[in-house]
Amino acid sequence: MRFVHDLPIRRKLALINVVTTAAALMLACAAFVGYEQVTFRQTLTRNLAITAQMIAINTSSALAFEDTGSAEQVLKALAAQPHIVAACVYDGRGAVFAQYRRDAVQPAQWPVPQGNSEAFDAESLQIFRRITLAGENIGTIYVQSDLTELGARWRRYALIAGTVLAVAILVALLVGPRLQRLISQPISSLVEAMAGVSAKESRYSVRVAKRGNDELGQLIDGFNGMLEQIQSRDAELRRAQVELETRVEERTKELLVQIAERQRTEEERDRFFTLSLDLLCIVGFDGSMRRTNPAFHAVLGYHVRELRKRSYLDMVHPDDRALAIGEIEQLKRGKSVLNYETRVCGRDGEYRWIAWSAKAVPEGGCFYAYGRDITERKRAETERETLTRQLLDISRQAGMAEVATSVLHNVGNVLNSVNVSATLVLDEVKNSKVSVIAQLGGLLREHATDLGAFLTVDSRGRQIPNFLQTLAEHLAAEQATILREVESLRKNIEHIKDIVSMQQSYARISGVVETVAVAELVEDAIQMNTGALQRHGVTLTRDYRDRPSITVEKHKVLQILVNLIRNAKYACDESGRAEKRITLQIAAGERSVRISVADNGVGIPAENLTRIFNHGFTTRSHGHGFGLHSGALTAQELGGAIHAASDGPGHGATFTVELPYRPKEVSAA
Repeated sequence: MRFVHDLPIRRKLALINVVTTAAALMLACAAFVGYEQVTFRQTLTRNLAITAQMIAINTSSALAFEDTGSAEQVLKALAAQPHIVAACVYDGRGAVFAQYRRDAVQPAQWPVPQGNSEAFDAESLQIFRRITLAGENIGTIYVQSDLTELGARWRRYALIAGTVLAVAILVALLVGPRLQRLISQPISSLVEAMAGVSAKESRYSVRVAKRGNDELGQLIDGFNGMLEQIQSRDAELRRAQVELETRVEERTKELLVQIAERQRTEEERDRFFTLSLDLLCIVGFDGSMRRTNPAFHAVLGYHVRELRKRSYLDMVHPDDRALAIGEIEQLKRGKSVLNYETRVCGRDGEYRWIAWSAKAVPEGGCFYAYGRDITERKRAETERETLTRQLLDISRQAGMAEVATSVLHNVGNVLNSVNVSATLVLDEVKNSKVSVIAQLGGLLREHATDLGAFLTVDSRGRQIPNFLQTLAEHLAAEQATILREVESLRKNIEHIKDIVSMQQSYARISGVVETVAVAELVEDAIQMNTGALQRHGVTLTRDYRDRPSITVEKHKVLQILVNLIRNAKYACDESGRAEKRITLQIAAGERSVRISVADNGVGIPAENLTRIFNHGFTTRSHGHGFGLHSGALTAQELGGAIHAASDGPGHGATFTVELPYRPKEVSAA
């Protein structure tokens, strides 16, 4: 430390500058690294918890049906995340049901399941999540992730910190000498003056130039005062004159400094007002426009002379004027305001959105306002909202089109049956034996005079009773066939009326919330798809283990179900299976109802499970990508959700619609 005391003041300042810079940067880097470590751990925990929850959802059905292969297929999807070391699914008894390991060697023993928990150790993060089905705990998922990324971050942070520290020290060494002159030069001047006074005792008129009002300035003032006192003792007669000259000189310097400072301030303010690309203005508390910069005129189109005659409040849109008055009231109380948005009228009569920040100058009765033109951003936000509404309308129209298409398909199938029945009736009438009765009547009229002999003696007459009996039987069978086909016609026509009435009733009740039985909704959706299912040879299985009722806009639920059943039918067709099967299931939960549509069709690849609900995404050659996206939006609007699950290509898929018993607004009421 003695060595440091003997260093010149310039080197001392340089050493202090470097040490302070290095210490501050090291402290900042340490705080940044510590924050990053905490943030990384939180992010890793959250992401791993989301992954575990997704696996829990996708393996719940496998656990329920004890399908170990399906669960292991789900766990194999974790290979896409290389940081996941191992994963395990436990059944309800805590036994290992399915497992995954990034490396080939399996661990000797899996940890004991601990419910919903997570824990860090020296090398990994371990997380447990319960697997529930219908509100019942059926198992536990365990996922383990390594911390290799954290180590890589530590190395990067060390490199960055070292580089920043080196650059900062280099900058401090380069910039420091220039800043050090602010301290070293006044001291050097003071030392030179002291040396001059000591060498020539008669030079008491020497004065050290003052460069500021800091401690060095006070020291220089004291030194100069001391010289003045010594000089006054030596020459009392000259003291008054020298003191007068000194005061005049100092006062003149102060005035010049004040004038120069004021000029510099005005020049900086003018330059700030001139060069800024943002809107700047000085506004009186009464709304008068006192000063504006060129950007203000360029954006709003006003001339300086025009603004002097206008009030700021008159330029604000009437709907935003109350907000502007409130902000001015806050400024009057000495408070600053940040980023309040108002519409300001330009010279052309058009309003532009401006985001203002302002600071009050109470003693001047005004405030400085800094504004940014955000008109384009507001216009983009409006266009985005419009496009979103249009997209939702298109999606809903696509859903209604799905329902209408199903209705048309069913009506077409029934019309085919009507056509067949009508053709059969027509053929029966054309080929009827009723005309034979007329011939028989003619024969009897020919033998009216000897009818008894004709019926008993003539060979033709003796056959008439048998002929009549045979004809009666034939006509009875013919009548039964015609009645059966007429009844079929009646039923098919009633079926068409029911289908059309159902579609019209759902179309009329748009926006109406009512309480309906879930099973009835599902049956209506099935009826709208019956023709297509029969035509494609799809077997339909109903599993209505529960029959709850919900309060909902039922036409929206019908759109979702019709689309899911149609998609399941297409999936069965594309699979090429001889046995095509769709199972519909209804299950009542504690807070919601789940409607599942399961098929044994082509299945869904794991990478598409998270993309299948995106707008425009489809795997069908003639698909438009609206159906599932529209269904997901509609389910979300109803307070529910749609989930997709599949064990992969060729293993079918299950889509589950989850809906609350009552919508939020109805529950609140």
